[in-house]
Amino acid sequence: MQQGSIAQSSETVSVEPITPHVGAVVRGVTLGGDMAEHDLAAVREALARHLVVVVPEQELSAEALRDFTAQFGPLFLHHAGEGVLRVIGVPEVLEMRKEPDGKRLFGGSDWHADVTFRKPAGYLSVLHALIVPPVGGDTGFASTVAAFAALSPTMQDLLRSLKAVHSYDGPGRPDHPMETAVHPVVRRHPETGAEGLYVNRMFATRFEGMTEEESRPLIDFLDRHQSRPEFTCRISWRAGQVVMWDNRFTLHYPINDFSGQRRLLIRCTALEG
Repeated sequence: MQQGSIAQSSETVSVEPITPHVGAVVRGVTLGGDMAEHDLAAVREALARHLVVVVPEQELSAEALRDFTAQFGPLFLHHAGEGVLRVIGVPEVLEMRKEPDGKRLFGGSDWHADVTFRKPAGYLSVLHALIVPPVGGDTGFASTVAAFAALSPTMQDLLRSLKAVHSYDGPGRPDHPMETAVHPVVRRHPETGAEGLYVNRMFATRFEGMTEEESRPLIDFLDRHQSRPEFTCRISWRAGQVVMWDNRFTLHYPINDFSGQRRLLIRCTALEG
């Protein structure tokens, strides 16, 4: 993954990095299922280089969000749970709503990646802001590529030899068996060749061949290490904004600090092909 990238532009599309390790703002594109191939290629390149892409001033219906996300891979049909509903007529799109009297914020209370408990796993999540509070509700993103690069060579070699068991048995699945998948702890980006960690405390329960008790100290260390401030960026939401991120090489953390305010986002997720 290239570090220290500078702002780029190609015809009408501009890409401005947010931090040296993660995040970029892309301007000059209109997202959708029928967007120009040149613009789609620019978004794909920005995503590969920066892992998190922010596109301001968009007006996407649930159908348009679905059609845009489908260009990146098979769509994930998420279970419905507390604080989240499927959009009527567009079940691949979630309505993530928090009312002024709401306490829980969908997305959890810890750093995590989406749909790591499946195989194929989650690739791309796309979140579109419709209604946002005047202040608060930011989302933090962390580059697991930068985090892996900062580890010692000995630790890197150890982690390359491990696989983690990812499981989900949370809200919305009371009548279904636990979903479980096993993934390498270190993954290589198919386009840039960069290596990144693929473990998060929300879904990674243990390492393959180890007990949960044996695994927990290393999982906890990696959780703290990956979320160090120098590997992260923090994105403030604006109405009309789209944020998309690569779940294979990032973690995210939704900040629940806007009590008494209403927020409405819609989200769609593509799985790995």
